[in-house]
Amino acid sequence: MTGQTHGGKGSKRRPTAKSFHDNWDAIFGDKAEEVSEFDWECLKCNKGLSEDDLYIVEDVNHEPFGDTTVERIEHIAHCSACGEEAMDVS
Repeated sequence: MTGQTHGGKGSKRRPTAKSFHDNWDAIFGDKAEEVSEFDWECLKCNKGLSEDDLYIVEDVNHEPFGDTTVERIEHIAHCSACGEEAMDVS
C-alpha cells in the first residue's frame, strides 16, 4: 500500500454540477399551481362558484374611533344554493 490511502470516508466520486442541478430541479423545482376556473368556493357544498352563483350580504358595524363612532361595512358572499358563506379563491 505505497502512496495509497485506505479508501475510506470521502473517497467516493462526487456528482457533477450538471447532474446536481438537474436533480435539484426534479426534487425542488417549480410546482405548477392548480388553476381553478371559479373565483369562489362554497364552504358547505364544496363546489366552485361564479359571480352569478352568489348573493352578497352587507354587514354594517359601528365601531368606536376616538370620541365618535365610524361605520365599517363588510360585504359577505354567500352560496345561492345552500346559503353558506363562500370563500374567495382567486
